[in-house]
Amino acid sequence: MMDRSLALRLSTLLLLSSAMSFPLRGAAADPNLKIGRYETNTKECSFTGSKQESSACITLQLKGRSASVVAVRLIGHGSTKNSRRQLTFVTLTTQGESPLKCSAGTCRLDAQSWQSAVSSVAEASFNSNGIATGLPKAWAANNGECSLKDRVLRCSALHINGETYKAEAHF
Repeated sequence: MMDRSLALRLSTLLLLSSAMSFPLRGAAADPNLKIGRYETNTKECSFTGSKQESSACITLQLKGRSASVVAVRLIGHGSTKNSRRQLTFVTLTTQGESPLKCSAGTCRLDAQSWQSAVSSVAEASFNSNGIATGLPKAWAANNGECSLKDRVLRCSALHINGETYKAEAHF
């Protein structure tokens, strides 16, 4: 049986993450806002997470959280049938804007090229029922960057302990 405090923490985390994935109330009124999600299947994709092993990925998501903050998420198969692993780079664009154009929470890619600094990296794993197999892990990133050019997205970030997180997606 699950410890009650752990269950409370997990349910709070789930509630908060669900609430953050919905666009703000005024987002649907202004199609120029950069809040929402773009998702596509990848033609070729791989990422390296905290285990420093290369994993294939099948889905790329870009989640616009503001005009300058975009979360780049790569989703791949987990270690068991129908399970999933994901690696997320949270970026902060200091020059230019988000590559997304969104309306009512749905986005399209509106840039041929884009570059942004990575502020943090997160990992999560889910079983075949979509239930998290542990708490997500997140770290502040040093010297990280994501770039988009010719429908190829590349991200890399350095952890304080020296581990390198990287990803490349062709779509």
